[in-house]
Amino acid sequence: MTREEFDHLIHRVEDSLARRPAALRRKVALLAAAGYAGLLAWLGIIVLISGGFFAVMFWADFEGKIACGLLGAVVLCGGGYAALRVLLVRVPPPEGRPVTRAESPELFAVLDHLRAQLHSASFHQVLIETVCNAAVVQVPRLGVFGWPKNYLLIGLPLLDGLSRDEMCAVLAHEFAHLSREHGRFSHWLYRLRRSWEEVFKQLSAPRVRGEVSLRPLVVKYVDWFWPRFNAHAFVLSRTNEYEADAHSARLAGKAQAASALMRLGILSRHLDQELWPGLWQLANEQPEPPDDLFQRLRDAIRAGPTAGQSTQWLEEAFRVTSTNSDTHPCLTERLRALDGLQFETSRFDKKPPQQSAAEVLLGRNLEAIRADIQKLWCKEMGPKWRERHVRAAALKYRLTSLEQAVPASAADVDSLWDKAVVLLDLEGGKAAKPILDQIIGLRPDHAAARFHLGRLLLVDGSAEGVVYLERAMELDEQLVPPACEQLHNHYRRSGQTEQLRGLAVRMDGYEKSLASSHAERREVSVKDTFIPHALADSELRNLREVLSAESELARAYLARKELRHFPNQRMFVLCVHPCRPWYWPFSGDAGRTLANRLAQKVHLPGRVMVFPPAGSFRSLARKVAGISGAEVFRRER
Repeated sequence: MTREEFDHLIHRVEDSLARRPAALRRKVALLAAAGYAGLLAWLGIIVLISGGFFAVMFWADFEGKIACGLLGAVVLCGGGYAALRVLLVRVPPPEGRPVTRAESPELFAVLDHLRAQLHSASFHQVLIETVCNAAVVQVPRLGVFGWPKNYLLIGLPLLDGLSRDEMCAVLAHEFAHLSREHGRFSHWLYRLRRSWEEVFKQLSAPRVRGEVSLRPLVVKYVDWFWPRFNAHAFVLSRTNEYEADAHSARLAGKAQAASALMRLGILSRHLDQELWPGLWQLANEQPEPPDDLFQRLRDAIRAGPTAGQSTQWLEEAFRVTSTNSDTHPCLTERLRALDGLQFETSRFDKKPPQQSAAEVLLGRNLEAIRADIQKLWCKEMGPKWRERHVRAAALKYRLTSLEQAVPASAADVDSLWDKAVVLLDLEGGKAAKPILDQIIGLRPDHAAARFHLGRLLLVDGSAEGVVYLERAMELDEQLVPPACEQLHNHYRRSGQTEQLRGLAVRMDGYEKSLASSHAERREVSVKDTFIPHALADSELRNLREVLSAESELARAYLARKELRHFPNQRMFVLCVHPCRPWYWPFSGDAGRTLANRLAQKVHLPGRVMVFPPAGSFRSLARKVAGISGAEVFRRER
């Protein structure tokens, strides 16, 4: 189902059932029952087939009883294993640093209080993680059948950035999702949707080669069922988010709940745009992450962003509108549900709290926990850090060579682009901007330069970046996904809902064309239309050097397949004729061997199919040879 179709489906559900919660719950319950029935149908069919063999045993002779019994056992065991292997998908548990009641009594006192107030299910484990987030994660131990294990994840940067009361509001929101006061049905639905989402994500992963299971059949059913169930559950889940906010406000206070939402918006932007990029810059100089990385992060969070940045980020957060890509409503709508506090920003202190939730809730073991989080982060990200350091050393050498070879006023676009790529990777966008401007001035159709300049302009808050990204997508279809992602973030921050819908339509069209393009380039036949290769002189010269080095090659013809999807991409067909005396019959094996050898050596700006003029390729070879300028090589005798 496309994004546009899913969006329309959600709107239909909202129009028909949003104001009738009882009817919506009944519809979701029916869909959930249909989901279980569909997923279990394969297991039921296997049981029926095996039961049929076992039933025949009552009327068969002795040899028949043995044969039917064996067949029934094979079908039941083999088929049952194949079905259960799909349904009992294993979802890996989340990673983090476990904290216990003994080492963090203040934190568990808060958790006990919230659990008692909300009559919530307990958490099997509380984990401190490296990211700025708090979440309930449920890992189904029986795949689609549930029996979840509950994890509470709390990010250390979040604890460092929020006050104790704000953190309590966040935790109350998470507890509410597992609360009896949330409604037994809503509680069950929330768990079911989260569990199935993880399981179905696993089912959509690529199959292991040689795997024997019923996954292809189950996946087809899931592709039909999941969007319909998810759309109805989505509408109900968004209501649950408002209810969780209401519980959070009741237990922690409306002002603290609102403050936590606003501070989280500022803290997330500060980390994503300023703090983490700055820390990763250290990898350019240091081969290993610093031992005090998370202490530096804590100090930067305490210092906070500038007043101008805080104001700008908060204003942008208020302009964000809710979309159907997330069950969480936007900040404005969530605050409006808390009695219009979104307009009372003067009551919100943008400065970081004097005492953080980490200091209060984790207490004397805070630094030990921080050291363990540092080790956890290094274990996960250390290889990327070292890879970046090695690459940075190579980039610095490359940059020095380019600066010596390419003066600032150079008109060599390729050399300038090499320099811009190095600066983008090594120093970030500000250093590369002047060179990107220069490249576009020299070559207005340089798609990659337009993409990066447009991206950087949007980061700086300039809407002019939209024009650059739109033009980049026109010039190169492969830039559609990353450019749409940049535009999506920009339109969300600026509250341009209509443009967001247009992006969804564009991405649906791109993905459909991409699938058609793959099919179009997968095969070549004589029925296709072919056009001249249109290689540049330098590209043609390089090709002829490769061909002339092949002593068994007599001549070669090159053309391009005319593509209906993504016509800016190129699909080349190269017909190679092996050398042979006029009296010697053509050997198909020799031609195939030559084509296979050249396929490894020929590199053109696009996909290349190399073939001999033999067998089923005879008619294709004649058609390609008839294209104007197709002969690109002929060995002199």
